[in-house]
Amino acid sequence: MNITSMAKAALLRNFSGLADTKGYTRSPQENLLPGINLATVEDDLRRGDGDELRMKFTAVHSSSALAVNCFAPFKVEPNRLVLSGTQGAAKLEFECKLKIFHGGRSPNLDVWIQRGHDVVAVESKLLEYLRPKKPEFSRAYDRLAPPKSDSHWWRVYEEAKKGTEQHLDRAQLVKHYFGLNNFREKNPEGPEQTLLYIFWEPLNWLDVKECRQHRDEVKTFAEAVSPSQIKFRWMTYNDLWEEWSAVPDLGGHAHSLKARYEVRLQP
Repeated sequence: MNITSMAKAALLRNFSGLADTKGYTRSPQENLLPGINLATVEDDLRRGDGDELRMKFTAVHSSSALAVNCFAPFKVEPNRLVLSGTQGAAKLEFECKLKIFHGGRSPNLDVWIQRGHDVVAVESKLLEYLRPKKPEFSRAYDRLAPPKSDSHWWRVYEEAKKGTEQHLDRAQLVKHYFGLNNFREKNPEGPEQTLLYIFWEPLNWLDVKECRQHRDEVKTFAEAVSPSQIKFRWMTYNDLWEEWSAVPDLGGHAHSLKARYEVRLQP
């Protein structure tokens, strides 16, 4: 059994609801934590390109469902959100698209958090990174060379174009940067922007070579773009849940998330 199949099986064993042998629930609502109403996020999810609600979202191992289970309570009450030590938000939405070019498709950000003084654009991962991926770009991105883009992000783009497989999906993150950069150019007096990469790991991630390699790649990526005006930050879902566990108002939510998603793997 490969590591992805092993992780899917572990998450399925942790799931307290009803799912088939492949790990799919009968409906999107059945894949949400108790107290989270699909109606509050349904419009957001339907505008995404991945047709999330038809099939993907019903998977116990869905990264989109993980993001919704985590952040949906704050769509209704954004002032309750605590993220990286900052309390409150003005607005939160899912499957946000930022245009890069006049035509073509825009990459979807899993969560978009407006906090008044800044914006946090969240890219969420569950199991996707366990399999290495080759970066792919259309030729159109070559038109975004400096000074249109930050030189540090551009160097990462040019390195990724060489096509070397990594567990970290560099192409997706770079495309999110281009979208954020376009947004910044159209809103020069707007808030500061941060691209936040949040990913799931098993509790014993140190025992899993794919997780160790992924972390190394994330750290290298973060260092390469660190001088940019558009900041790149990363954290694990375990880090986030530990932060919430220390907040009385969010402790119950963190407990539910841990009960659902915290597992150990035996690679």
